[in-house]
Amino acid sequence: MEPTSRERAVACLRRLAPELGDADLRELGSGTDNTAYLAGDLVLRVSNGPDVAREARLLQLVAPRVSLPVPTPVVVDEAGGVLAYPGLPGRPLLGHTPAPGHARALGRFLRELHAIDATGLAPVDDDDPVEWLADLDGPADLLRVVEATVPPLAGQRVLAHADLGAEHVLAAGAELTGVIDWSDAAVTDPALDFARPYRDFGPDFLAGLLAAYGPDAPDLPRIRWYARCAALEDLAYARRSGRTAYGAAARRSLSWLFPLV
Repeated sequence: MEPTSRERAVACLRRLAPELGDADLRELGSGTDNTAYLAGDLVLRVSNGPDVAREARLLQLVAPRVSLPVPTPVVVDEAGGVLAYPGLPGRPLLGHTPAPGHARALGRFLRELHAIDATGLAPVDDDDPVEWLADLDGPADLLRVVEATVPPLAGQRVLAHADLGAEHVLAAGAELTGVIDWSDAAVTDPALDFARPYRDFGPDFLAGLLAAYGPDAPDLPRIRWYARCAALEDLAYARRSGRTAYGAAARRSLSWLFPLV
């Protein structure tokens, strides 16, 4: 029988910090790609599949080149699929209202991230956007809007976080304190990194994000299309998992993502 994610985290913890016991391990949260645990001041993120060694090398490349903190792994357990790193301060913005300066800080971060050459350290995603439709589920009227507005292939690809939802952006008061969970990072359409912030925080936040990013930002129709897909994904995820915070955020976004439906 395959060990559970908790058992894999415990095995890593025993090697890394033997003074901490199983009872010190607390689950922080889980998603489709991984489960995160906290033990003392260490986060142990147990992967369900992605190459954790490559992710660790990517984080080493990214960390000194961006203005927001990212995880800095101290242990890479390839066999167990575990990354261990000191926890970053702050709390995820999921379910919280961003502060006035957050959009500006995140826009600057994205401009820096998208300028990094990550050849060999991040997979290249050159899928046609139409392929997203196969996995989408949701109300028929919303699906029709998405199906009718599929954008063409991106003309530019950059290193992107590619899952920049509110749950992966940390904040403490007026300051952003980190960007976590890089398991989906890829060389892909830059619009992906604007879509989830647009979904989670709305049009005014997106305007601030685009202003801080500068003239090379992707166009709004592309961002909106990916944001619509992301909203439907989170609605479906909330139904499957019972994670009500994701469903509530996604339902709220429908008012600006599908205003005429």
